[in-house]
Amino acid sequence: MKKKLLNRCAIGLLLGMVMVMLVPALTQGATDGTVRIVSSTLIARVGSPAGALLLSLALYGLFGAFCLGGTLLYEIRRWPLALATAVHYLGITLGYVIADLTLCWNMTVRELLFVEGFMTVSFFLIWLILYLGYKKEVRELNRLTEKNRKDKTEI
Repeated sequence: MKKKLLNRCAIGLLLGMVMVMLVPALTQGATDGTVRIVSSTLIARVGSPAGALLLSLALYGLFGAFCLGGTLLYEIRRWPLALATAVHYLGITLGYVIADLTLCWNMTVRELLFVEGFMTVSFFLIWLILYLGYKKEVRELNRLTEKNRKDKTEI
């Protein structure tokens, strides 16, 4: 379990660090043609563009590690699916809000709520897709188990 957690966190860390470059490029570049990886507010707060970028990389990386590492919550057998989903979602939401406020991503409450709404819809769509996929897999395993039982009784 620890090895799985470390692997998922490492992948999440790398994906988070990649996202710190992609998200601003995709969002800002589309609106005004310029791309700022970090906000001028964050640069002023930290004191240098390099420091602001390092802070962004670290927080995005930690956020990514938490998001992907948090998927192990679904493997705690004694936890109901609803509890694992709620804890994972709340952790991601809290992590995002902390990162958002620290890195000055959204300057208004309206922007923050819009992004949170988008994240909520995305989270539950991904969850639903994975749930339906696992449900199909379980159905297939049950079918194969039943077939195997029938084959053994016929012998």
